[in-house]
Amino acid sequence: MRLGVIGLDSSAPIAFQSHAHTDHFVSGRVIFSTRPTKFLSHLRKGGFYREVGFGNTFYLGDFRARLYPAGHMLGSAGIKLWLDEGTLFYTGDTKLFKLRTAEKSRFPRADFLVIEATFGIPRFIFPTPREAEKKLIAFVEEALDRNRVPALYVNKMGKAQEIMKILDVHGYTVRPSGDILRVARVYSKFGVKFGNVDKNGDVVLFSHPSQKRNLTSPWSLFASGFGDIKLSNHADFWELLEIIERVKPERILTVYGFACPFAEILRGLGYDAACIRKDLDITPILFE
Repeated sequence: MRLGVIGLDSSAPIAFQSHAHTDHFVSGRVIFSTRPTKFLSHLRKGGFYREVGFGNTFYLGDFRARLYPAGHMLGSAGIKLWLDEGTLFYTGDTKLFKLRTAEKSRFPRADFLVIEATFGIPRFIFPTPREAEKKLIAFVEEALDRNRVPALYVNKMGKAQEIMKILDVHGYTVRPSGDILRVARVYSKFGVKFGNVDKNGDVVLFSHPSQKRNLTSPWSLFASGFGDIKLSNHADFWELLEIIERVKPERILTVYGFACPFAEILRGLGYDAACIRKDLDITPILFE
């Protein structure tokens, strides 16, 4: 979406990119992001990135701005903007609970909130990351006890590295596909180390969906909020409500996923909320 000539996870002359997943890639004369997001994005695309650290004040066009950890993956960020009409916080993809390989999320107070709604309906209630972790380890242990090789299908950027770290902590080695390993090397540059990579590792990791296969096997699982093991790096429905409570906005715009159902639920709870398309200029909608 855009604020005039400024893009928030949208291409514009001046753009902010919240994280390094391809559906949030942007282009522009200058792209503001964290340093990890720049390095991870450069695995797939070019562009002139200006690195900004969490908590540092800078200017995005004419607006004073500050980045906050989003908790979605390494380097993911939300952005707070100081506008003439009040403050705006845009979350991008976000996670309330702390993951092992992402910075702990923070949510500042703001007058206006633009929030992702990927899982913004009540049927999406996830276990905590530690509860999902227990289920993952139980699956791996059962497979190995039966002399089977467990295989996990994961998003190659973010989710794969989270699972690599979980397995490392619990003493299991991994055989990641090449694209997963390339991302892991960037994670290592920023202090997220993996001591469990082995060509004969206990667990095989495939990127999803490019290497999707054998999911009919009981020893192959898809790890995602939409998958078999609900280890999600997105906020579920109740996490989204908690984030809103922390920001305490006067007006809310919802985007992505179940944006319109989520906005309807929020209006039922007494919030001033509306859903928007991700390619929209939100200036007239925010201040109508």
